[in-house]
Amino acid sequence: MKALSRRGLGSVLGLVRRYPVTGVVVLLVLVTSVIGIVVRVEHRMHGAPQLGPLGIFAASTGVVALLTTIAGVVVLVGASERLMGAWRTAVAFVVTTVVGTGLGALSAFVDLDGRNAGALVLGRATAFDPWTAVVGTIVTASAFAGPLWRRRIRVDAVAVVAALFLYAGHASDLYAVLAAGAGWLLGEVLRDTPKRTGWTRSSHRETRVLLGTVVLVSAIGPVIALVSRARVGILAPIAAVVGASPVQPVAGCHADGVAGQCLKGLLDYRATDPWTLLLAVPPLLVLAVGGLGLFRGSRFAVWLVVVADVVTAIAAAVTYGAVPGRVQRIHGGEDQFVVTLSIIASVLVPLATATVLVLLRRSFTVVPSRRRVVRFAGIVALAVGVVVTVLLVVADASPTRVSDPLRLLVAALGPIAPITVIEHLTTLDPALRVSLGLAGPLLWLVVAIAAIGPTGAARADADSEEVRHDRDRARALLIAGGGDTFGWMTTWQGNAYWFAEDGRAGVAYRRNGTVAVTVGGPFGYPDARPDALVAFARHCDDNGWTPVFYGVDAEVAGTLTAVGWRTLPVAQDADFDPRTWTTSGKRKQDVRTAVNKARRDGLTATWSSWQDLPPATIRQIEAISEEWVAERELPEMGFTLGGVDEMRDPAVRTLVAQDAEGTVLAVTSWLPSFREGRVVGWTLDVMRRTDAAPNGVMEFLVASAADQMRADGVERLSLSAAPLAQAPGAESEPGQDLLDLVGGVLEPVYGFRSLLRFKLKFGPDLHALALAFPDPVALPAIGIAVVRAYLPDLSLRHAVALARGRG
Repeated sequence: MKALSRRGLGSVLGLVRRYPVTGVVVLLVLVTSVIGIVVRVEHRMHGAPQLGPLGIFAASTGVVALLTTIAGVVVLVGASERLMGAWRTAVAFVVTTVVGTGLGALSAFVDLDGRNAGALVLGRATAFDPWTAVVGTIVTASAFAGPLWRRRIRVDAVAVVAALFLYAGHASDLYAVLAAGAGWLLGEVLRDTPKRTGWTRSSHRETRVLLGTVVLVSAIGPVIALVSRARVGILAPIAAVVGASPVQPVAGCHADGVAGQCLKGLLDYRATDPWTLLLAVPPLLVLAVGGLGLFRGSRFAVWLVVVADVVTAIAAAVTYGAVPGRVQRIHGGEDQFVVTLSIIASVLVPLATATVLVLLRRSFTVVPSRRRVVRFAGIVALAVGVVVTVLLVVADASPTRVSDPLRLLVAALGPIAPITVIEHLTTLDPALRVSLGLAGPLLWLVVAIAAIGPTGAARADADSEEVRHDRDRARALLIAGGGDTFGWMTTWQGNAYWFAEDGRAGVAYRRNGTVAVTVGGPFGYPDARPDALVAFARHCDDNGWTPVFYGVDAEVAGTLTAVGWRTLPVAQDADFDPRTWTTSGKRKQDVRTAVNKARRDGLTATWSSWQDLPPATIRQIEAISEEWVAERELPEMGFTLGGVDEMRDPAVRTLVAQDAEGTVLAVTSWLPSFREGRVVGWTLDVMRRTDAAPNGVMEFLVASAADQMRADGVERLSLSAAPLAQAPGAESEPGQDLLDLVGGVLEPVYGFRSLLRFKLKFGPDLHALALAFPDPVALPAIGIAVVRAYLPDLSLRHAVALARGRG
């Protein structure tokens, strides 16, 4: 037992030596907090014969706050110390605290109320909140993190402190906001390495996470305002918008308009009991469901949140519409600007959130089935009908007659109902008032529950059922009959599907305008593929589309050429037989050198499915991928180029390079090729590495993959096709200028031609892949469709950046 205690103490001391600043801060927080708790308990004990429940609660609350603060210090300050070292962490802790608390103390001049300015400022300047220092320190440390975590830390930290400041507005919330800003600037000063200016680009996944976080914060914010004791946040007026009802009216609001006393009641409105809070939550649940849907990439969630935010903005505008000109009647002239600004912000912030979502809606690609949308609309319509019917029946039976039924129905809308309408109805029969007060929250609750399905808030895959069914059919055909180089890429999101009448072959494609660009050739049983070429072309012609077979091999290209189609080379597929491949020979000297060096350095290569990877490895892979995307100003490409989402497929394999400490240095993913239900080949897809990875790590991974496939008896290792790139010496064909131009523009940013040169190191066999099309006149539209397939989110700004060769 003693030996165990000594080992535990030794571990603690080791951590303190490794993170000395964190240890000192934990000790300071622990000592000062314990002293504070003891003083409060002693004060209550001397003030009463017994400690009593109130004193016990105060003590327990203090203990919970202490434990939470210590956990925050250990996790956040400890992470900061790991990122930027001890002395920078100490500097950040002190500087951000001084700046945040010092500048925040000047807010005393805003609300002196006859008190001594010097004493008030001094009191606030010497008030220490450890969370102010913790926030400032972690934001400072974000400058030393990679692009992904730098953005996540800053956005999440700013979102949390801004929510508290905007909705509650305590002095400590202001200190935290100022400390975060100071930490942001201090981090840039302390970081002595070259910095990339401007905002780093997010991948679709990261955009979804960030916007989903913002929406969830906006859903929690009004709850903070409703329960806060000091409601001075600039967005605090929203609390009354979602909280007031005929059951819980606002004192002083009368039907003759928004008077000064009504404004005072609105600005001071807060939840005084659980019932009030419970009635206010349903509208915010809609935002919460929408925020979770945004994490899933749901386009339906985008429009759900947009509608909810617009409704909230309209509700705030209607409720406070007559307020600005009457502010001085209750607060004095000096407060008029602040209150007016607060009310305007309560209208504009939800509108701004809705606008950003609309502008970035293309990052949300998952569209629910029409059946789910119709079901949602039907449930909501039915709920509205039931609520309206119940209200009319209750109103008809009420001894108090309702002179204006329309006012009754408007009040049933809940948060959007003007406060004067609600107050007018507080004189009604109690049964009608309760029915009316429950109507709005119940409607919003139904909307929130009904939206769970189409937003995908409760499931990882929110694809439409039709698309999932077609994708499952495609997978079954690929496993049974096989496909070409792009075969498994046909199972990716974003593809539409056509299947032959007998179901033995299919084609995956993406349509832009009137051009349908296929993902390779037909897949399925080999004897059914030639007929599928003609049948798919006829299907496109029947729909007024131009069919384009992208990335087809020589056999498919020859079949189409025989019936009058034209072809252009668009890629070079590189492959070899791993059963006979070795690193010997002069051409593979670079590969041989890289493999030998990696083995000497203790690097390992782990072949696994995504599901079998340890969680720590998965987090590192996600960070590497996001940082790779963040380093580019242009959108993440798709179509035949995969990412982390595609790596999650259980049929796909990852090959991860790690050092002796388990740090992920690089990762590749491999797509399966089937024949008669058996894997006969693997195709390289994702290639990502960290900046710290040694040279040759990718060569090491490909060589390790060849060893693994040789052991498994696999017949073919494909290094995949490098899009819009040709091997040196390849002949140029007439009409290829357009695609050469596209490839040349994309090369400085995405490096397809450099990628082909890398693949040539392995001495592979090269196979030209072609783009086949029926009409040369359509080439300009085809070129645009191919670019749109790879870059569906390409904007005018991105196009200009491409033209300039920026990356």
